[in-house]
Amino acid sequence: MASILATTSLLIALAMLASNATAAAPSPQVVGSDIATAVQEMQRARYFTFAMLVRMVQEKVPRNTTFLMPNDRLMSTASIPESQVLEFLSRHSISAPLMFNDLMRLPNGTVVPTHHSSDVITVTNTGHQKLYFNNIQLTSPDLCNLGNSFRCHGIDGVIKPTTTRRGKGATCASYAAPTSAVQQPPSAANRSFDTSTVPSPITVSAMIPALEPAAESPQSSDTSMSKIRLTWTTLLIVSMFSIF
Repeated sequence: MASILATTSLLIALAMLASNATAAAPSPQVVGSDIATAVQEMQRARYFTFAMLVRMVQEKVPRNTTFLMPNDRLMSTASIPESQVLEFLSRHSISAPLMFNDLMRLPNGTVVPTHHSSDVITVTNTGHQKLYFNNIQLTSPDLCNLGNSFRCHGIDGVIKPTTTRRGKGATCASYAAPTSAVQQPPSAANRSFDTSTVPSPITVSAMIPALEPAAESPQSSDTSMSKIRLTWTTLLIVSMFSIF
């Protein structure tokens, strides 16, 4: 609910500012005059390094921009190749000309777009005339206010590239898939015979009971007795004939 409210309020604020800014679209000469005026205001506020960067690429700076400027001491710690000057300035800009009072109307947690296509700025509004942009405090408000297309404020830090990208969810670089989730089979080149996986030999004697003498059935017993009787009868007859 809070994110919906923040998004709605941001759209309303930007729509109002855009309608005021585009009511009479300034000519390129007016835009050039506005950026030159903004650079002069930066220099008067002693933000010389930031002003120099803006002057280097002023023809490419979009109109209707709010600059968030680190001071010269902070800028001296940043390494900015000439080919990345516009990217650096785009990361330190908001896509609307906002005075301090306009920024104070943004709810806490509002995410505002920058002129850099892959970076956004999260606004922390404490409600006590203190604002933070990606946890960097706004320290010098309304340093540029003479023109119509540009505003600038001093901040106490250099804004780094953000991991939250437009149109994409935030990534957990620290997440790693469980190693036990999927067990990869060994490759054919590294496959080896593992005796621990081979079942132990089965002892036959342990599974087959010892053989016991089979009990003699009554039928086989009778047959044996008949054979014995027949034998004795035959012997008796032979003995009688031998006597006579």
